[in-house]
Amino acid sequence: MGYANLRELQTALTTASDLASSLQSAPTRRDADQLVNVLRQALTAAGSLGAETGPTGCAIHPNGAVDPLYGDPEDPLPPGYGKCLLCNDRRRRADAHHPHPRPHARPHPRWRRRLSA
Repeated sequence: MGYANLRELQTALTTASDLASSLQSAPTRRDADQLVNVLRQALTAAGSLGAETGPTGCAIHPNGAVDPLYGDPEDPLPPGYGKCLLCNDRRRRADAHHPHPRPHARPHPRWRRRLSA
């Protein structure tokens, strides 16, 4: 639990440091938003250090894998998705199957037999 959170914190802080070092005198809004997102990830990871739940924050899979798309500003997760890769995968599969019933197929044409005389 603690080690995964610590690694996530270290990665986020390293990324934030790299982003901040590469900023020019007048950073763009996109650069600033990217830095803010990475710092939020670092803050979340720091807040979960020593917590009872695992790195996913999931009650079902507390020590499961963290979804790699979590916190990605270019490919964000849909609303309601969390950090747990296992739960997000289940949600993706459920979303892929449309809950609507299939439309009724047309009845097959009735074939008429020709009776040979």
